[in-house]
Amino acid sequence: MTTRRNFLATNLIGAAGYTSIRRWIPAAATYPSQSSDRPANADTNSDRDFWNDWPNHIAGKMNDARNKRLANLATINSSTKVQERAAMIRSTLWKLLGGPLERTPLNPKVTGRHDRGYCSIESVIFESIPQVYVTANLYVPLSGKPPFPAILAPVGHSENGKAYSNYQHFYQNLVRHGYIVLAYDPWGQGERLQYRDPQTGGSRFGPTGEHSQAGRPMILLGDSLALYFAWDGIRALDYLVDRPEVDPNRLGCVGQSGAGTMTMYLAALEPRLRTAVVLEGNSENVAGPSYDPPGAVDDAEQNIVGGLPLGLDRGDLLWAFSPKPLLICYTTHDVGETYSPVYEEATKEIYRELRRVYDLFGRKGNVALLTSHLPHHLDFFSRHETYAWFDRWLKEGSGAADEAELDVFPEELLNATDTGQILSSLGGRSVVQVNSDRVRMVLPESRFLNASTDVASAQQHLHNALISLLSLPHERLPLESKVLSSNRCKNVSIDEIQFQSEPGIRVLGWFAKPSSSGTQHPTILYLADDNGEGVVDEPGSMCQLLAAGYAICTITLRGLGRTAPRMPRGGPNYYDNRDPLDDRFAWVSLALGLPVVGQRVWDVLRTIDYLASRQDVDLSQIRILGRGDVGLAAQMAGFLDKRVRSILLDRTLVSYASLVESYEYSIKLSWFVPGILRRFDLADISAALTPRPCWIMNSTDPNGNVLSEASVREHYRRRVNEGAFYAKHLRFIVEPEKESQESYLAWANNT
Repeated sequence: MTTRRNFLATNLIGAAGYTSIRRWIPAAATYPSQSSDRPANADTNSDRDFWNDWPNHIAGKMNDARNKRLANLATINSSTKVQERAAMIRSTLWKLLGGPLERTPLNPKVTGRHDRGYCSIESVIFESIPQVYVTANLYVPLSGKPPFPAILAPVGHSENGKAYSNYQHFYQNLVRHGYIVLAYDPWGQGERLQYRDPQTGGSRFGPTGEHSQAGRPMILLGDSLALYFAWDGIRALDYLVDRPEVDPNRLGCVGQSGAGTMTMYLAALEPRLRTAVVLEGNSENVAGPSYDPPGAVDDAEQNIVGGLPLGLDRGDLLWAFSPKPLLICYTTHDVGETYSPVYEEATKEIYRELRRVYDLFGRKGNVALLTSHLPHHLDFFSRHETYAWFDRWLKEGSGAADEAELDVFPEELLNATDTGQILSSLGGRSVVQVNSDRVRMVLPESRFLNASTDVASAQQHLHNALISLLSLPHERLPLESKVLSSNRCKNVSIDEIQFQSEPGIRVLGWFAKPSSSGTQHPTILYLADDNGEGVVDEPGSMCQLLAAGYAICTITLRGLGRTAPRMPRGGPNYYDNRDPLDDRFAWVSLALGLPVVGQRVWDVLRTIDYLASRQDVDLSQIRILGRGDVGLAAQMAGFLDKRVRSILLDRTLVSYASLVESYEYSIKLSWFVPGILRRFDLADISAALTPRPCWIMNSTDPNGNVLSEASVREHYRRRVNEGAFYAKHLRFIVEPEKESQESYLAWANNT
């Protein structure tokens, strides 16, 4: 990523003139974001605790969503209303996930069979989606009379998936109890790795990492990785009921850890299940009690994007299952470790909700909660409670209480493939290929490909769609702007500025202008990944523009730089050594229906309001220069606000579609717009700026690598009429970084 030290060092004003700046620029170390408490060396009178703004803002939004949901639940006072809400939950969940998908032929194949005396273990492959192969093991009792009750067993986040010894032990004893068990690998685990390291043969990201790597780009499609996970489970159930040994009227589901969460999804979506057991799953609401941001967010398939504005949280997955028999097991060791610091409190809250719901049906005994005090593992007590639960509801209470020891079985014999990996044995489509195919299926043809397009109509359509996708606020409240500090060095006046974007969200920045004249200045709003600090560095990164008479305004968007959020106050083990805090804030914002990129675009729009309030800004000469990932906010805000005269994007992503199609990407989740690829791509925004100029400079791929001009033009040809390339408003440039200031000045002077 470009840092301010990489900027062109040419200094027309003179390095000597900047010697005093270091005296008054606040040092980053003085206001760290790593602590929830005010640092000992902070100025207690300066109110510069910017690290609290975003967490407090998110907490307020989350508590509002929580209170609204609880108020709604309080109105549910009959079994009929529960059933109506369950139907709403199911339909809403499918919509949020992006499904259901088409039930295509399973094409099942048994690739191996092993007789263990008490059962046979079959290795099975079926297609949940065309050319998407699911590897599974089917445990079939060798004693007793079929048809047998059957258990669907999604697996938790074990690297070796269904072959994990703890799970094998569980399945072996379920089959000894007279159940057929179907355990299957999810994407990213066992025989279904999607991002293999060619050197080691293992995953480059680990199971949870593979889930998030595949799941983040799906946000751009308006889909969720939970769609693929749940669909695998539904098609696995299709396979089960097609087996003659299975009683289709006695079906259960059980999963531990991440599979416990998937059991919750399947409980909501799959009506054929008669009973379910959730073992140490993510049984806590995102909008849960004692909320402290970012709260109970996790890897991609465990977060219900866009659910909270619709009153849908994790607990509602189990609401939809009522009044069917449901057992929830959790361990106190997961509090602040595997799950959030309020995991136990939040799980008990969901259980109390369910007790009330089941009581409305007169079935309070159909739901139970088991507490374990052992580490996160499918432990002895949970296993025994599960056997007894299934025996009670699927076998009318019959079943042995004992448990056999693990029958050690080599992992390689459980494999359904020759190589131990689907992609190297059968090929088929990887998750990246499936997502790429979905892009081609859902992305509409651009309105800017046709030379006869009604441009004004197309612009308005895109304008309205972008506002909706970004979930921008409806009201602009007073800015409450202030100048925190001022100084003047040779030929340059610099203000340290602050204003309020939304209640409690303080936007920080710098406003630098030539001090030789008191007139209104043409102004460039400079948005960069380094928060624009290079402007006031020595030598400054915008010296040529300042010398040419331009004022430069640069800001820190929320969640970046000095406004980066503090760490949560509790459960350090849950937040340490995991996904970066930035990723977690992005997920929780998506759950709230408030994508971070939309929040930051709003900061940019309010900055334009701030510039309009200054007497030294020429309102007809406001331009935006966006550099790096922050350029995405610059591009969107510049299109939405017609007060912006022109835009230059430097080292910014060329296309969201290219990100979905990439196995690797470095851009953070906070810049993803949910569902944007169901409407348009970034090139459409550039095209919609017409007749305002838009220069695309050093456009990048998803890893930040600068693309050739030919490659950039090819991306744009897919979305923009060829004639636009020659129109004044679109221009493509590829130049060495050392020449960036010359290009910036040429853009400002010619647009």
